[in-house]
Amino acid sequence: MDYVIAVDLGGTQIRAALVSASGTILAHERTETLVDAGPYAVIGRILALMAQVHGFLPADGQLLGAGVGAPGPLDPATGIIYSPPNLPGWEALPLRDLLAQHVDFPVALGNDANLAALAEWRFGGGQGTRHLVYVTISTGIGGGVIEDGRLLLGRMGAAAELGFLILDADHGTIWEDLASGTALARAAAKALPDHPLSLLHQLATPATLTAAHIAEAAALGDALAGALMAREAHILGMGFASILHIFSPEIILVGGGVVLHNPDLLARAREVAYAHVKVPLYREVPIELARLGERAGVLGAAALALSVFGAP
Repeated sequence: MDYVIAVDLGGTQIRAALVSASGTILAHERTETLVDAGPYAVIGRILALMAQVHGFLPADGQLLGAGVGAPGPLDPATGIIYSPPNLPGWEALPLRDLLAQHVDFPVALGNDANLAALAEWRFGGGQGTRHLVYVTISTGIGGGVIEDGRLLLGRMGAAAELGFLILDADHGTIWEDLASGTALARAAAKALPDHPLSLLHQLATPATLTAAHIAEAAALGDALAGALMAREAHILGMGFASILHIFSPEIILVGGGVVLHNPDLLARAREVAYAHVKVPLYREVPIELARLGERAGVLGAAALALSVFGAP
């Protein structure tokens, strides 16, 4: 049976797994990234995790290669990563080649949000489709697009930056600045002084507020939190409507902590999206929760390796 090594490189944690061609995770390891130690120290930690999971390869198994998902911007064709915000000091770093020179199998590199889309398409809620959009709503807004059965990359792999949709023409404000978890917390912090009776004062300070606090307060009937979540649903829905018009997917899958912490949010955003599309056929497109959760990172890296190194 064919296997791949999958690595999910984040600003806080690195995860590595040994994954079968069917998406079964045989071994999984994780460690802190420790970005302050510099890129070469982090690369050493990646290699150590890869070696650990490699040790679980069955005696009769064939290792095809490794896939690495990392924050962008990066160019999957050249394997170079360009100054990602959460990896300071990683400037035009040839990450793929630096890893490949220390192992005896090939390595592929991809943008982590794009690879999450690939994972959902191959192993999750998008199986059987040819056109899919994946959106993650968390600290920021990211995503990936499967078009005609292929990952949409664009020039230098920089396509499908869905969080950069401009929703405010007067100010050039992007979707991420309006509807990410960070934006939601920022709006709550700004509103709190005018709502002294809000439950949010009991849950956090303006400096420590998170989207999860707002969802919790909304579920308890807090008026301010409820209004903030209604605004969040409206802005998310407007972004989904734009995505439906631009890509005409068969399904939109949505992940990230902002929607996971509030089950009603996606349903309300879906209603907004359907109300603002210009052609009825777009209302036939499901907008659903993504299914892979925390596994999307490593399974996306696995899907990349499987697609590049020969497994059907």
